[in-house]
Amino acid sequence: MTHTVIDLFAGAGGLTTGFHLAGFKSLCAIDINKKALATYKHNSPTTEVVNNDIRTVEPSDLRSQLGLPKETLTALIGGPPCQGFSRNIPAGYRYLNDPRNQLYQTFLEFVKEFRPLYVVMENVPEILKAYNGVVRDEIIEKLELLGYKVRSVSLNSAHYGVPQTRARAFFIASLDRCPTLPEPTNYGNIRSDLRSTKPNTQLNLLDLIESPILTVKDALGDLPPLDAGQEYTDKKYPYPPETNYQILMRSGSQKLVNHVARALSPTQMARVRALREGQDARDLPPELAPKKHYSGAYGRLCWDKPARTITKWVFHPGSGRFFHPTQDRTITIREAARLHSYPDRFHFLGTYTDMAGQIGESVPPLLASAIAATILKDLDCDRKTLCEVVPVEITK
Repeated sequence: MTHTVIDLFAGAGGLTTGFHLAGFKSLCAIDINKKALATYKHNSPTTEVVNNDIRTVEPSDLRSQLGLPKETLTALIGGPPCQGFSRNIPAGYRYLNDPRNQLYQTFLEFVKEFRPLYVVMENVPEILKAYNGVVRDEIIEKLELLGYKVRSVSLNSAHYGVPQTRARAFFIASLDRCPTLPEPTNYGNIRSDLRSTKPNTQLNLLDLIESPILTVKDALGDLPPLDAGQEYTDKKYPYPPETNYQILMRSGSQKLVNHVARALSPTQMARVRALREGQDARDLPPELAPKKHYSGAYGRLCWDKPARTITKWVFHPGSGRFFHPTQDRTITIREAARLHSYPDRFHFLGTYTDMAGQIGESVPPLLASAIAATILKDLDCDRKTLCEVVPVEITK
């Protein structure tokens, strides 16, 4: 049986890629960002893409166009824009009626029209508590009125095989059953020193189960070194993989692309040369220290720890811990993609800042894959038995 998915607010396709890894077939993707959809289409050429403001797309017309009767789509997924909830936006600029806070309403209109077996809505963790939980409660209530059983939860990517401590909120809903949450596959303190996994030539996703949390070295240790402003043009992998994660990322890839080190200004170069692995702006000498900076700004990554959240500003060293652990440069798009769990066969298109935004604004594929795999396990169970064994639980 083919399990199908439609991705709303799809961006470059982080959620879709994760569902593909689990075995789903994507039918359609909608996003207003033309450049991000170009990357999506390049990597998923058989999926129909709609480049438009989703508020102008009529759900009934799309369902008719796709020829989908109600309750035949396996999963409707998507992440409505989250700027109105994000803690990265100053508190004085956040308010409940911000238009960016209302796009989840549009998402729910598509749920009402398609009535998929499963719904997966992603957002920033703050949505679960923002405005005293008003938005969270409204989303849950509306899904329940549509006949869904709902669970809301914040998941940290590092616990699902991603070498990055990115946390995301999810509303997971199902018709006629109690949705199961994905079990963590990687364990450990996300702020402590962590050991690396050992390579294994016979690998699949299950080999990551009960592994320690992955580190920057687990993800990037096999990639060729670069100087700032240099591009890797050979395309072939110069070194063999060193960890299971690197083997997984290389699967299906015949060449190494998007491995380009952004040029640095003289001041940026002076700063990175003054820092050692794990240090940041707080460790700079007075003559090089910026007057104001974010926590971790101008920071070098640590080889033996997971990366912090990869944002759309990953190209700018003053916006986070985006310097390479030992090389005098920021990380490349390919390295950012590795830390986000995009396979090497996933190629990004656009300018450097376009590609950085496509990664930073997406869901890590391995986190999405863990959710998708759990849905497939649920579907393989007897619905009646499952709902008798697992009580309905609404996480608030």
